Amino acid sequence: MKSLLVALISFIPILSLAQEKIEREKRIKSNEVPSKAIEWMDDAYEDLENQIKWYFEETSGSYSYEAKVKFMDDLHSVEFDTLGNIQDIEIIKEWDELLPGVKENLQNYFQSNFKKFKIRKIQIQYTGDEDDLEDLIDENEFEDLTIRYEIKFYGKTEQDKKIWEALFDDEGKYIQKREVILNTSNNLNF
Repeated sequence: MKSLLVALISFIPILSLAQEKIEREKRIKSNEVPSKAIEWMDDAYEDLENQIKWYFEETSGSYSYEAKVKFMDDLHSVEFDTLGNIQDIEIIKEWDELLPGVKENLQNYFQSNFKKFKIRKIQIQYTGDEDDLEDLIDENEFEDLTIRYEIKFYGKTEQDKKIWEALFDDEGKYIQKREVILNTSNNLNF
């Protein structure tokens, strides 16, 4: 029994290295969103309430609301839990907008772990207290925020080719990755 337990525990780190991400997103109306989330968006993104698109999202068994809006020429995605509490803000960026040190660390990670890779999307992810996140938007203040990079990419190794989503710290150092499972029925446009 003890050896079985040791064997099971030894697999935990392997399983946590690369998990799967299955995501479904459905467009919804603002009256389907918790009022707390709407109020936060109205305070942070003043005068843009008519431009906000709301989504209900299921990601690997957990549920959330997501607001998408263009702000100061960047696409913002703001995630809330089912009670309307803000979880994070993600802002889409281009490779050439990243700091040189961040790009160097990311490049080193991709080149040392994949034979071939292609970055599909880069998002800077901000997490923190709801007031600090609001200050990021309406005052461009970064105090007390955790900054990470969420990157979706195609990666080819000796064994396989997959689409991944990886998380990196504020310096571009690897934290974790998970395989993106595409649900073809969600990608059809009618």
